[in-house]
Formats: sequence, structure tokens, C-alpha cells
Amino acid sequence: MFYNRKNLIALLFISILCSCYHKELQYSYDTSSGGVVIGSSYFYLAKVREFQMPKGISRFPDGGMSRDVRQLFGLFKTDTLSNSTVLVARLGNVIGWPSRYSTRIGKNNNYVAFGIMNVTMPDSVNGIYLYSLTSGKLSKYINDGALPALSNAGTNLAYCIRNKLYIDDYFSKTTLYSYLLNFDPIFVSWKSENEIYLFLSNPFKVKILNISTGKTTDTDLKYIKNYNQEIDINKIIRTLRKTSSDPKEILDKYY
Repeated sequence: MFYNRKNLIALLFISILCSCYHKELQYSYDTSSGGVVIGSSYFYLAKVREFQMPKGISRFPDGGMSRDVRQLFGLFKTDTLSNSTVLVARLGNVIGWPSRYSTRIGKNNNYVAFGIMNVTMPDSVNGIYLYSLTSGKLSKYINDGALPALSNAGTNLAYCIRNKLYIDDYFSKTTLYSYLLNFDPIFVSWKSENEIYLFLSNPFKVKILNISTGKTTDTDLKYIKNYNQEIDINKIIRTLRKTSSDPKEILDKYY
């Protein structure tokens, strides 16, 4: 009798929770803050969602949170000639995207490189990834949350893990230079083949590191969060609208 009552209460509780969301399904693209253009194609990170909005007691005290029914997170490509969007590579699930994450994405003639960093906690999707434009394959370069910068020439990749700057040859996966800094850069960007910009917060400012000497100096460059990102989120969203990319179709195809 006691267990029957417990089961009844549990079923009632589940029933209440299930009835706290609208039955109607809604859809969205939540994209990264930056991306790259290769030919007629835009590459960017995105979470495609199918979700339900809260109702009743689920809306209190702060309006409530939507509930995901299906989600896909990964590297996407939208082609402006064929008006099509495809999932290039699926990554793990993300919670709190995009507000809890920092990302950077860049390219050279051979690769698209992007970094993902959950700024609140350890995360399995954290890391630097390389997508080969030749083979169409994605590989995870490192597991640490870091934001990469590809050199325009050669095979050099720069990134920081906390207060340590690394410059690697990504082809051989060999560290060429490493520097222990007195600060933690938010991200880095190449100025030339021998100089790297270091973007800092608290306060916001930009330093420059000379690779040959290892010395850092101040600059007058203004801190721009999306510095050197080829396209921004507004451009990505406008392109998605122009190509009539349907998130439901993406989920039906790839989920």
C-alpha cells in the first residue's frame, strides 16, 4: 500500500512537470560570434534546437527556461550559391550555449581551425579543432579549452592555456616556442610571422609579443572582442535568413 502510494505520487509529479511546457515545438539556430568564408561557403559553429516553452508554474519566478527536445551542436557550412546548410561535423552536447562559451575560428589555405572554451566549468567539447579542407575530416588537436590563431603562411598555430603561450607546428604537432607570461590572455592573433597580439582583460588592453626575443610591449590597439574574425554573428544570421535554412530540416536530417 505504501509503495503504491509512492508510485502514485511520483506519477502525479511527472504528469505535472510534463504539463508545464507548451506542446508546440519551436526551433532556433544559435551561432558562434564569428566564422570564416571559403569560396561561396560560410563556416561557423552553431547549436540547432527544437524546444518547448514553459507555461504555468514553470514560468516562475523568472519566466522559466525552455526545454530542449532535440539539439545538434557542431561545425556547420552554409553555401550561398546552392542555398543549402549542412552539418560538417557533430560535436558533443553543450549546456548554456552560447553565453557560457568563448570561441574563435580562423582559416588558411588548408585548414579551418576553431577553439571552444567553456568559461564556467570543465567541458568535454573544450579544445582546439582542425578541419581539413582537402580531406573534409575534423580532428581534435588538444583537449584544453583554448582559442587558436592560424598563421597566414606556413603551418604555425598560436594559442594560450592560462598564462602560457604556445606556438606549434600543427602539421607535425610539435611545439616550436612556449612563453610563460605574467598575465592570462583572453585570445591571441598574429600581427606578422614574428609578432603576436595578446588580448587581455581586467583591464582591457592589447600587448604584442616578439617571437624572436620573447619580450612583450604595450600597444595602442583597442581591445575588440571579435578582432580578426572574418565574419560576425550578424553576417551569419543574415546569410541563414537569405538561404532560408530550416533548423527543423537540419534536425530531421542529422539528429
